[in-house]
Amino acid sequence: MYENQYPNDPTLSTQSTDIIAPTMPDLPQKPVPPTPTGAEVPVYPAADLEESVEAQEEKADYLKFIIGKVGDFLRWFAIVLEVTLGVRFFLKFIGADPTNVFAAFLYALTDIILFPFSTIVHNPPIFRAVFEITTLIGMGIYWLIFWLLRSFARILISEPQEPVE
Repeated sequence: MYENQYPNDPTLSTQSTDIIAPTMPDLPQKPVPPTPTGAEVPVYPAADLEESVEAQEEKADYLKFIIGKVGDFLRWFAIVLEVTLGVRFFLKFIGADPTNVFAAFLYALTDIILFPFSTIVHNPPIFRAVFEITTLIGMGIYWLIFWLLRSFARILISEPQEPVE
């Protein structure tokens, strides 16, 4: 490869390596505790274990309670939403006057909820009434969403089942 340009120079092959790698001082060894024999293994009282198991069970029960309450709230909210949308569908179907205070309030409230579904299809008029297909679609989609959320909450608090073979 490369030829040595200074083959007779004795300082090239006898350079000291002390500058490059100084010696490290000897460090004291860290004492290692002896391994306990069978008689020296600490034994915890059964009462301490039972208390910790009871504390964990209380935390699990509390978490199940919270998730159960969230599921109850979801069910209540879904029922209120479905009833409100059902009343809107009924009022539109019978041709209720939109200038009425109650009907105007209900339409304004549910217009926000039904906005994502407002342009899916056109609602066919029937005399003075309107058959709101978009409201029915919204009711179905919202029911499906709340059913999925409640099912997920139920999965979180239920015990695992053995697989069926």
